[in-house]
Amino acid sequence: MGGLLDERVVLETIFNNYDTDGKGNLSPIQMQILHGDLRMGGISLPQVMESMKYACIHGSYCEPSELYNLLQEMDRRFFLIQDFRWEFSMIDVNHKDTISQDEAQWFVQTVHGRHFSKKKWDEFVKCRPVPGSPVAFAEIEVMLCNIPNRLDLQSEKMEEEKEREDLMRRERLAEEEVARLKKKRDEERRRQDEEQKRNEELRRKRQLEDEVVIYTDMPDDKKRERRKQEEEERRRREEEEESERLRELEKKQREEEERRKKEEEELYKDVEKLAKDAEEKEKKTKEELDKLKNKGGSEEEAKRLRKRLQDERHRKLRYNLKVAIKSRDRYQLDYNITEFKKEKLEDTDMDLVKAEKILKELLVRDDLKRAMTKRELEELEKAINAIKKHGLEVPLAKELGEASKLLTRLKRLERIRHEILELKQATVAEIRSYQNPPAVVHKVMTATFLLLGHQEKETKIWKSVQALVGKTGKESLKRRCIECKPEKIPVAPAKRAKALLEEFDLEEVRDVSAGAATFYVWASAMIEELEDLTAQKEEAKAKAS
Repeated sequence: MGGLLDERVVLETIFNNYDTDGKGNLSPIQMQILHGDLRMGGISLPQVMESMKYACIHGSYCEPSELYNLLQEMDRRFFLIQDFRWEFSMIDVNHKDTISQDEAQWFVQTVHGRHFSKKKWDEFVKCRPVPGSPVAFAEIEVMLCNIPNRLDLQSEKMEEEKEREDLMRRERLAEEEVARLKKKRDEERRRQDEEQKRNEELRRKRQLEDEVVIYTDMPDDKKRERRKQEEEERRRREEEEESERLRELEKKQREEEERRKKEEEELYKDVEKLAKDAEEKEKKTKEELDKLKNKGGSEEEAKRLRKRLQDERHRKLRYNLKVAIKSRDRYQLDYNITEFKKEKLEDTDMDLVKAEKILKELLVRDDLKRAMTKRELEELEKAINAIKKHGLEVPLAKELGEASKLLTRLKRLERIRHEILELKQATVAEIRSYQNPPAVVHKVMTATFLLLGHQEKETKIWKSVQALVGKTGKESLKRRCIECKPEKIPVAPAKRAKALLEEFDLEEVRDVSAGAATFYVWASAMIEELEDLTAQKEEAKAKAS
């Protein structure tokens, strides 16, 4: 008891000796002088002030009851500084009493370990007179001696999390605003398009009303020709509208693809590694279970290992399904979906639903490609309808666009074949009846017979053409045109036929001869189809090489 009283008396005496102005407290400067008298050299004023913040209630002055704790804190810093100064000199290999900013950060980070505060370091760097310049020991000595506060670190983490959430919220709001403006622009564009279509329909309606009297007085063949032109115009408009719709779908597909890739990068970042780890764990657990069976271990231990083995297998199956989703491989998806269902696992992450949707998309896409390769109208229509039925127009927009173009061409070929089939004998006879045919008729028929396998020299004389046109039965012109397959036509004659046809347009031919116009359309369509087939073969060859 006496020792405690003596200690208190000594502290009071020391306190009173340095409290020269009789305020009942000691300022940072007074404490620096006091400590300097106790320890040779003492510590710097910033160190004294940090000590007071740590040991004193008020932080800016010391009361008598706080003197002992404050002196202990100042002593702690005094002895740490000796060690840190020596370590600083070891880093300062050039003996300039300074180290680089990166070296200083490493030094502080090493001292504070996992409690290192990146935020405080950034604040320190920001407040330096010359950021990036060499760092003196005096600049970092207080930071080195400060005891990292766990509450401060937690507070920093919470602030960082809050800042991150605010940033995400701002980004989300920005994305929503962009989406809103885009939607507004799309709606405005759609409204303008609809208005333009209404005006176009109104214009056509008025035009038809103006022409109705003229149309009524037309001969039957002219009426048929007019109806045919109107039908072609209607089809052309429908094809343009469908092309525009498909372009919009392709645009959506690109946006959806970007969003999907971004989402999968986050969701399935390391799934391959996780799947492999799960497989290895399952293998090790199985080995443990086998060893236990061989040793004749307890049933309870065997039961525990069987349960763990089942859990590891389920985990592996879940990760394997994620890997299959990421790979978008048809066979991998099919196998892993079957395995997942076989184990009757709960689809907690909705991966099974996603995998089945991707698999359906891949199957439908493959069916579509197969139908496009076969180029059969009925099968292609079936494949396109399957895409629409399963709601896959957006993810398969590109393939759907290509298939729709092909479908349009095949339908056109079918219509042309039908027109040739329905071609009246009188129309064919009209072509044959020419003794000295117009150049356009002669060249169109030359192009037609080139595609049917004849040499150009066979058609130089019109009488030879007349003989070919006049054949009947299996050798009839109509039958040969209907049975002709574009893939069977050699490229060289097709190029020559194209050159002949390019000298005229359809209206020029139609004004001279309706029959020749039918063969002009047929020949043009066959050449176009052949060119498309050739381009596909070259593309496939390039991919193979």
